[in-house]
Amino acid sequence: MYLILRKTVRMALHLYCGRIRVLHVEALPISGPLLLASNHPNSFFDALIIATHLDRRMYFLARGDVFRKPRIAKLLYAMNLIPIHRLSEGRSELHRTEGSFERSHDILLNGSSMLIFSEGLSVNENGLRSLGKGTARIAYRAWHGNEPIPLAVVPIWLHYDTFHRPFMDVTLATGALMHAKNEVANSEPSFLRKFNADLKEHFVATGEFADRHIEANRRNERSSLVGKVIVGAMTVFALLLHAPWYFALRTFTAKRTKGTVFFDSVLFGLLYITYPIWLMALVLITKLLGSSWFEGMVVALNAPLWVYALRKYRS
Repeated sequence: MYLILRKTVRMALHLYCGRIRVLHVEALPISGPLLLASNHPNSFFDALIIATHLDRRMYFLARGDVFRKPRIAKLLYAMNLIPIHRLSEGRSELHRTEGSFERSHDILLNGSSMLIFSEGLSVNENGLRSLGKGTARIAYRAWHGNEPIPLAVVPIWLHYDTFHRPFMDVTLATGALMHAKNEVANSEPSFLRKFNADLKEHFVATGEFADRHIEANRRNERSSLVGKVIVGAMTVFALLLHAPWYFALRTFTAKRTKGTVFFDSVLFGLLYITYPIWLMALVLITKLLGSSWFEGMVVALNAPLWVYALRKYRS
């Protein structure tokens, strides 16, 4: 299920977003345990970007309250998500956090990769907020616990040129790796403080690296007039074919997520799930307008191509 979702979600993201740039300060190891520590500007959407654009199968630490319903929890576990509980969910839930850290340690001990959002809460803004202790605790247990792990910590910086608007540009940058040899532990509290200070420096450096590339690409972008005219004509078809479906879901999502950070996550999820249904509806609509089933199939099969043209035109 994970691999199938990864491939299809990646394709869908390149229709939903404008550009998705992936930059590396240092090449990621192709094997061995990795703790991917990211900033968190756009809720669940951040995890989708990272999981589909870094070539490592990964597990995810996610807010524990979304696991409350058994059926949803079963699906989330199947997608490699692990709950981590916070004080805001109630003191009765905090005892489960230790089990989550043990599960995380076992995953890293087996040489797998894990993604954690080091700020904890998500806010729709670019910039670094205060770091929680979760990333540091996992690193401490891996490097200085009873079963030491040769873990590398990878700082990840996500930057969005806008939020809640169609075809936003996304930049994913991975920074210089952090290793145990650079993180001495006199005691756990002192380690947590020093680790977070070092991680903050890595985040800042990776963000500055990403900003330089974004600015350089902005200066070098050029489009020919003929290319714009051709692509612009194709966008008319894309708008005609998709506007009723897209704007209905967009309006619904805006109402349901008002005052939260979940707009892009929910809208993308709804578009991803319902797009095959909309394509089938286009075949039927084309038939009702007097065309053949074959012509309807041609329209439906080319619809994603026209969305891609609209994406190129807008970005």
